[in-house]
Amino acid sequence: MQKTIYISPIMDTFIDSYLKNKNFSNQTHYFLGHFKSSTKYRILLKFDLSSLPKNCNIINAKLTLFCIRNDYMEQENTFSIHPITRKWNDKNVNYLDQPKYDKSRKIQTKINCHLWEPISWDITEYAREWLKNPRKNFGIIIKAENEKDKASLLGLCSQRHNNKDWRPRLEITFTIKEKREIYLKPIPKIAIVTPQFFEWDGNGCLFGGGERYLIDLAKLLQKLGYEVDVFQPSIYEEWERSYEGIKIKGIGNPGFHQDFFIRLNKMFYQITKNYDYHIYFNMDVTYPHVFPNSICISHGIWWDSSERQWWRSKLWYSRLFQSINAVDLLVSVDTNTINWLNAVNPNLKCKKVYIPNYVDLETFKPSKTEPINKKYIKILYPRRLHPGRGWTVCKNVAVELVNEYDNIIFSFVGRGDKQSEKHMKIFASKHPRIEYTWYEMNEMYKAYKDADIVLIPSLYSEGTSLSLLEGMACEKPIIAGLVGGLTDLIIHGYNGYLIEINKENLKNAIIKLINNPELRKDMGKNARKISEHFSKKIWEERWKKIILQQFPIN
Repeated sequence: MQKTIYISPIMDTFIDSYLKNKNFSNQTHYFLGHFKSSTKYRILLKFDLSSLPKNCNIINAKLTLFCIRNDYMEQENTFSIHPITRKWNDKNVNYLDQPKYDKSRKIQTKINCHLWEPISWDITEYAREWLKNPRKNFGIIIKAENEKDKASLLGLCSQRHNNKDWRPRLEITFTIKEKREIYLKPIPKIAIVTPQFFEWDGNGCLFGGGERYLIDLAKLLQKLGYEVDVFQPSIYEEWERSYEGIKIKGIGNPGFHQDFFIRLNKMFYQITKNYDYHIYFNMDVTYPHVFPNSICISHGIWWDSSERQWWRSKLWYSRLFQSINAVDLLVSVDTNTINWLNAVNPNLKCKKVYIPNYVDLETFKPSKTEPINKKYIKILYPRRLHPGRGWTVCKNVAVELVNEYDNIIFSFVGRGDKQSEKHMKIFASKHPRIEYTWYEMNEMYKAYKDADIVLIPSLYSEGTSLSLLEGMACEKPIIAGLVGGLTDLIIHGYNGYLIEINKENLKNAIIKLINNPELRKDMGKNARKISEHFSKKIWEERWKKIILQQFPIN
């Protein structure tokens, strides 16, 4: 039986680096962040979980604070929660004697224009630990991620605020274990290794299609009854993070050599031997060791260009085939990879299954109302800022088209490394009607709302693109590169165009759709029909069948 309770803090206050000796436990509010590049404010909270049944299982724990002041709404700021590691007292604590906290562990949320509304953090991971071992519950400290050179002041209501609805609270949803569960086997544990989710320093996520896939798969595994941990490379030091309730651990230098993350693979092999099952999230993390009965996921062929000389070497091929041969099951997001493997090495022992990528049809859907007297035709590039995604070609075409047509807007939506993002901001500022922005995973649907044409102009290294499926689900015509698994999704002339990507071809395809609104509309409707065969529900059912066969629970 599932229940939800709301818990108020038993201790709460904030500390001030300017008034270092002052205690603020009697205030009706907290300050949080970095004020005018000089003063740091941090919040300290502790919750008592003794009211929870001892035999319960915490499903979700959400910390909510109410924001009544935000001095820097024009920018996005990140705030982190760390577990405190020693005792403290809110009646006498101050900045000078603030308790120590675990810097290697943090849960983050991004805040921009929040004001007069609640702000939440998912601290399920911490709450489960406190329930399991109350002696280690010393509370949490909340701080700005950047306390050096970025201002980020918030005002939030404390436990003493007059409005009870605005006071801090911890909302815990849990189930009570039945007595018979005592005799069940322990929850099976699955370890997943990936080349990257967070940046290797542990600060910031790339928010691409692969990252969304990883989180959705991990959540499905949890839903099926497995415990899931994700492992990836780290630099400087090992660290542990949480993203939407999924634990992600940075385990050291990747040892990258000719595409393969050799040291990461060896570390993963050593530290996850006590896990029941293993998933290799990419083929490039499978060498030199592979656990028996493991699953590997192929997100598409990435070696279909001349970018790396070693992609044609005997060493590279021997490593690839050795590791894939040791995998029990290869799940491919496209038919292209399976066909290539069957053609080049038909003697591979691993089983192969095609599970194409997916789209959430409830989130990505056509607009209910069509805009009246729309002034501009918007062309959307919803991809990573990477040459292989056709980014460079798109920029060149965008400049020419906005100069030739006064009724179009070119919108680039996606992340890249720091250098490419900086370049894109400068590029957009120099050209009228060229935009640049990006969204977090759960807000990506906003990018497609007023788009008229969606570009997936990949040159190489492509599976069945999530962005392409999202565009189709939103009833948009697609122009896609003739590469990888995109041929599994586009029927040329029906729901979009499949073309060899170069400046001339891409520009001509866009112009056809600019000049033919009825064709855009027809292709968009056809695209939506096709996307319904790639729904997230179908994807989950396919994965569920595979997982329960490959990784038995009982």
